[in-house]
Amino acid sequence: MVNRRISSDLKERALAFWEAGWSRPDICYAFHVSRSSLYRWRSIFEEFGQVTKPPSPLRGRERIISLAALNAAKEVYFHDPSVMLDELAWYLAIHHDIVISISALQAALARAGLTRKMLQTIAVERDEAQRIDFRACIRDPTTFTGTAMEFVTVDESSKDERTLARH
Repeated sequence: MVNRRISSDLKERALAFWEAGWSRPDICYAFHVSRSSLYRWRSIFEEFGQVTKPPSPLRGRERIISLAALNAAKEVYFHDPSVMLDELAWYLAIHHDIVISISALQAALARAGLTRKMLQTIAVERDEAQRIDFRACIRDPTTFTGTAMEFVTVDESSKDERTLARH
């Protein structure tokens, strides 16, 4: 027999047929299961009251940052997107009594979906009037003070030593 996942309702039906008086070889033939599976399901049912074992209570280590602390971190970044990780670590230590290293904080934020891209989105959506003023300042040559030395152009088309045209 092949190792496959058997649904709990099929296991319950097989045990019900066994209780109803069916022979074990007939049940094994009808459900395409082994005799040892029947005995294992019965022992699990007698021990736990169901045909599947309950999930293990040990599911890895606990999260350092709770959901409330993650929401607080998101609010901090919403109000001031320029907050650095060490400042956020101090905020969590003072207000939420969580002592966490900067690298663990960065990993926790990334797992929660608070990546740099997400934080930039928060910053962009924060103040639309300020963004409009900034764009108007750049477009207006009388107010834009720059020498054009600040701009850098990067050509990504030849980074892998291929040309754009295929021969």
